[in-house]
Amino acid sequence: MKDIIERLKENGVTLTPQRMAIAEFLNKSKNHPTVDEIHKDIQRRYPTMSVATVYSTLELMKELGEIQELSIRKRGKACFDPTPGLHHHLLCRKCGKILDIEFDHPSNCPIMGKESINGCKVEEVQAYLYGICSECLKKESEKKE
Repeated sequence: MKDIIERLKENGVTLTPQRMAIAEFLNKSKNHPTVDEIHKDIQRRYPTMSVATVYSTLELMKELGEIQELSIRKRGKACFDPTPGLHHHLLCRKCGKILDIEFDHPSNCPIMGKESINGCKVEEVQAYLYGICSECLKKESEKKE
C-alpha cells in the first residue's frame, strides 16, 4: 500500500518540510490523532510550526481523500484517520481508543459501497460502534481472576 507522501506526490502537492513531517506522522500513527496531538509531536522538530499549518495541511489531505476527519471526538476535539478505504470505527467506552473495524467485503455491511440510498446521493459513510476494546476486556477479566 502506498503511503500518504507517495499519494500526495501523485496529486501534484508541493511537499514542504512541514507537510512531509505531518504526512510522516500520519503514516506512523497507530491511532486517530487530533490536531493538537499532531502539532505537539511535530513542534519538537519544527518549533516555529503553527497550529494553522497543521490545520491547512490536514484540510488539503482531506480534500484529496488521503485522510478522513472523524465525527467522533477525543476530549471534544476532532480527530483524523490516516487509513484510506472503506471501514468503520469502534470507540472504546473504557479507554477512549478509536479502533478501525475492517470488513472483509463491503457487501457485508448494508450501507458501505452504496452510491445512493432511498433516492439520496451518498458521498461519505461513517459508522461508529461503541463498546469495549479487547485490551480493556482483557484487563477486566484479569481483575476478576
